[in-house]
Amino acid sequence: MKMQKMSLLSLAAVLLFVSFNVMAACGDQVLTKLTEPAYASLNAILTPAQVTKFRNRLNAVTGEPTYTTLLNEANTVAALITNGRVLITLPDGTVVVDTSKGANNTYANFQAKSINENHNSRIAILDAQLWACGVGLETKTSTSTGAVETALAKRLGAYLDSAGTVRLSQK
Repeated sequence: MKMQKMSLLSLAAVLLFVSFNVMAACGDQVLTKLTEPAYASLNAILTPAQVTKFRNRLNAVTGEPTYTTLLNEANTVAALITNGRVLITLPDGTVVVDTSKGANNTYANFQAKSINENHNSRIAILDAQLWACGVGLETKTSTSTGAVETALAKRLGAYLDSAGTVRLSQK
């Protein structure tokens, strides 16, 4: 009986270890999907240099002037995407900037967490935070507009030590 318990515990430990490693890595399907036209166009915009720029600007936000610098960068990138949107969150999903919310993007609204609802359960954002590669992909029907949206999210920093997530989406 003791041997069976030890075997079961060993098996459980191995399965737990494997499941965490599978969850932490980007699967081949993610890398393959990044080459599909909808994701490839977003990925071409969200280069490593652009991710670094967003991370640095997010880390610098301390008031309205530095917030406006981040917002301007997000609007510049959003203008590169046909029917595009840029959303930047903290690691917990708090929305810092959402280019689809226009004048609602202010430092005061960010502090009050009133720019948009928390996005910690959005698949692309969650995957970008959890997967070792820091990339999340999602295609869904928007609950607010009814349009099909394709989203690419990238983590702004290292696994478990990021400034947040940036997500580009296109209708």
